[in-house]
Amino acid sequence: MKSHLLFFIAAAMCIFFTSGCGKTGGDTGLPLEQKEIIEDEADPECSYFYFLWGRYAEVSGLLDEALEAYEKALICDPDNVWIEKKLPLILLRLNRVEEAGKRLHSYLMNHPDDTAAQIILAKVFIHQELYDKAIEQYSYIYKQQPHDPRSLLLISELYLSLQRFDEARKTLLQFISISDAPYPGHVLLARLFAYKNQFEQAVEQYKTALKINWSPGLELELGELYLQKNKYAEAEKIYKRLLAKDKTDEKAAMSLINVYLLQEKFQQAHEELTRLQGVSTNLEQLEFSLAVIYTRQKQFNKAIDTLTRLLDREDSSRARYLLGITFARENKHEEALIQLEQISLEAEEYEDAVLLQVRILNLLHRPEEGMFILDEALSAGGEQFTELFLLLANMHELQGDNQAGEDTFKRAMYVHPANYTLFYEFGLFLGRQEEIIRAVAMMQKVIYLNPYHAGALNFVGYTWADRNENLEQALEYIKRAVLLKPENGYIRDSLGWVYYRLGYLNKARNELEKALQLSPDEPEILEHLAEVYIGLGLQKKGIAAYKKAVQFYDDEVDKQRVLEKIRIAKEGDDS
Repeated sequence: MKSHLLFFIAAAMCIFFTSGCGKTGGDTGLPLEQKEIIEDEADPECSYFYFLWGRYAEVSGLLDEALEAYEKALICDPDNVWIEKKLPLILLRLNRVEEAGKRLHSYLMNHPDDTAAQIILAKVFIHQELYDKAIEQYSYIYKQQPHDPRSLLLISELYLSLQRFDEARKTLLQFISISDAPYPGHVLLARLFAYKNQFEQAVEQYKTALKINWSPGLELELGELYLQKNKYAEAEKIYKRLLAKDKTDEKAAMSLINVYLLQEKFQQAHEELTRLQGVSTNLEQLEFSLAVIYTRQKQFNKAIDTLTRLLDREDSSRARYLLGITFARENKHEEALIQLEQISLEAEEYEDAVLLQVRILNLLHRPEEGMFILDEALSAGGEQFTELFLLLANMHELQGDNQAGEDTFKRAMYVHPANYTLFYEFGLFLGRQEEIIRAVAMMQKVIYLNPYHAGALNFVGYTWADRNENLEQALEYIKRAVLLKPENGYIRDSLGWVYYRLGYLNKARNELEKALQLSPDEPEILEHLAEVYIGLGLQKKGIAAYKKAVQFYDDEVDKQRVLEKIRIAKEGDDS
């Protein structure tokens, strides 16, 4: 019905403006069939009729009808450039991207200098995710119109989205150097430098952009950058400057309160919050922030009163979670559990709330209830949270039910088949059960999923070294792990141990001494170093290292094993 009404409106307007929409002497009442429209020469009146029909359909959101009308208008007047360019836009809105591209290509063959059409074609390429083609298209536009650098800005945005940062930086600098309005270039360059953790350069670009065109939003971005670098004084100045311009700026006020909290300036935070209560409409946010301040000041009763008042008025998962934490700190464990169990699965705090419930129940020596809560949470839709699986498996292990622990890991890995953290934790679990072959196989899966997992590389490499097998591959794995975590004493220990197994005693000594510097209280490193010293003929150094290892071992079996090594080493020294 609506399309018929649009047609009659268009027809009426056509008659009013042009005294008819057909050829002289033709039928002008209704749309003609396509075969009747095609004539040797253009029919502007007919074209205008269908143009009006298409325009009203487009404005009314009837895009398919608009497309049909515009196509008929073009048949009436094949040289109508405006409609030629309009059709690809309608096709794009209909998500018929390939057709839009073909029409644009056809049009541009006859009108290669039409910049607007060239830009639309670039957008078509972006819709098709042909980003390199889009960049080429914008580059072509820039070559055609070097006096207009806006295409450079579009190129730089594409480079940024593709994380081709060096090319983005060069293009933005080129844009800034020739543009009469360089502000957006400075903003994008500031964000690029911030993302790349190039702090000084980012600050410089932000300040330049703010001089050109000051805005509170950009000032807040600069303040956030200062916060990320713990430059609280600079951030504080920015937020105070914004509040001097507009005392009702809640974003600036809340950011200032956050700065105060990070510096433990609780009195200033409280004062700013009190001031903001007079102008803010977001009472929930203010009361929550006030409760945070009370919690930081360890005024737990005030925090509880504030959060309870907030929750009496409206439900808030973050307020409920903070109230649960506050009750727990006050050793009001049952009250904490009541609050935490009311947080729904959809809430951002759900996983943390479940974990905190289990922690409280463990403190109360009620682990079975904690395991029930975890199992219930997973069954109710919480399988997305891998930490819940890990905690449940760990609790089964602590209860001595290793089979249940393994079943939990298998259930988790079925739900998350590409989560290498789960495979890694299961590998450690198997290692603790002394199922070494299965543990190594599991760690190999981790390495397949993530070749840069230092923990898995070290586990496999050290296990092989300890078992005196696959030593060359063990060395390769551990070297990769050391490159990933050069300051990890345990991985250095593994490297020293595999060198020892390979007979490279001096290399082993160097690595184990580095490992001991990084982890000086680790008895296993001392024990390994002692064996290397003795292998080098340095009996006294070896015995001293063994004796130190005994001091750090807690298990009596380990102590006795090392004491026996000391006895043997002393006998060798006497001989």
